[in-house]
Amino acid sequence: MRALLVSAYFLCLAAVPAAGEEFQTVLVRPGDTLWSISNTYLKDPAKWNSILKYNKLPSSDPSIALPGTSLKVPINLIKEQYRAAKLVYYLNDVLFRRYGNSDWGGVSAKMDLFKSDTLRTRVDSRADVKFYTGELLSLYANSIAVLRPPGKRNVDVQLMAGEMRGVRSRVITASAKITPRTKDTEFGARIKEDLTTLVQVYKGKADVEAQGKTVEVSEGFATEVKLDLAPSAPVALPPLMEFDSQTHVKMAAGSASKLTMEGGVISLNIRKPARLNGAPVAMAGDKDLLRGAPAPGNVNDKALGSDEMLNMISAANPVQGYHLQIARDQGFAAMVLNKTYDAFETIDINDSVAPGNYWMRVALVDLLGFEGKFNTPRPIQVGREKGN
Repeated sequence: MRALLVSAYFLCLAAVPAAGEEFQTVLVRPGDTLWSISNTYLKDPAKWNSILKYNKLPSSDPSIALPGTSLKVPINLIKEQYRAAKLVYYLNDVLFRRYGNSDWGGVSAKMDLFKSDTLRTRVDSRADVKFYTGELLSLYANSIAVLRPPGKRNVDVQLMAGEMRGVRSRVITASAKITPRTKDTEFGARIKEDLTTLVQVYKGKADVEAQGKTVEVSEGFATEVKLDLAPSAPVALPPLMEFDSQTHVKMAAGSASKLTMEGGVISLNIRKPARLNGAPVAMAGDKDLLRGAPAPGNVNDKALGSDEMLNMISAANPVQGYHLQIARDQGFAAMVLNKTYDAFETIDINDSVAPGNYWMRVALVDLLGFEGKFNTPRPIQVGREKGN
């Protein structure tokens, strides 16, 4: 009788959480018990009875297999490595997959993501994740990342494909390990088709490790890590562009390029040479960059490939392209255009964006594919006047 009364007492406690208390949903797998869940997830397994306060269970016996698919557990009781992350923002087509599950599902706003979950972004999509321990992850289009991957110690993100930007996040790829060295380190990482990893640091500094060698990359610098090779010596990122008027962008001294916008038409103003003689110019320290590239093509051919574009960019204009973002808000949470263009392209944003008031920012991309910092956002108005 006493056992029944104790059980009833605990069941009656299931209910009203303390004001302001935060919870994490813990998945229950077949065969799990309160005791096994507590030993896995709780900092102090002896506090297994705390779980009873917030969950309606048929029994308080910690050795009995649990029904249902999840439990609500106070975050302050959970081991740091098992704390969930929160999907704080997503755009367009973003999928997720739970650990041990082969099926992909669509994400939902503010959903919890758990240790070893996988995120996948499609075309023109993006996902922003915040870990409860403070690390931030922005996963860009056509990318795949595993959160707190299984069997990997001191790793927040395993970038499998695509591109990301992180704040304090510890990241691994097929060719590199990236470890922030300051509390505010902000960096980007991108995986190329040959599994080379490009790492660029925008704030603070980070260690980039591969094949037993570690390179410290400071703010404003980048490194390239080819598969099965050590990181390259850090190189300076492309110059920062700033608007000096309503229609022009000023670039760092010594740069031969200048971005302009007239009536919604954007151009980097890099001229295509009429003819290119001789071998392509290789950048210092990267002699193999253009090896095997095709001969220069017709500069008036609209179908000119990216490899031919590289051949025609002179040493005075070491710019491969520019990354253009246009958003409805100054924080760029509601983007309407997010695309990288070749240096020779002239873009009419009136064809891509509905008339209205927006914010715009631009970052340069160099020959190696490293992307510089975005300029300070500026307000723009899109929409041609009548008669144009």
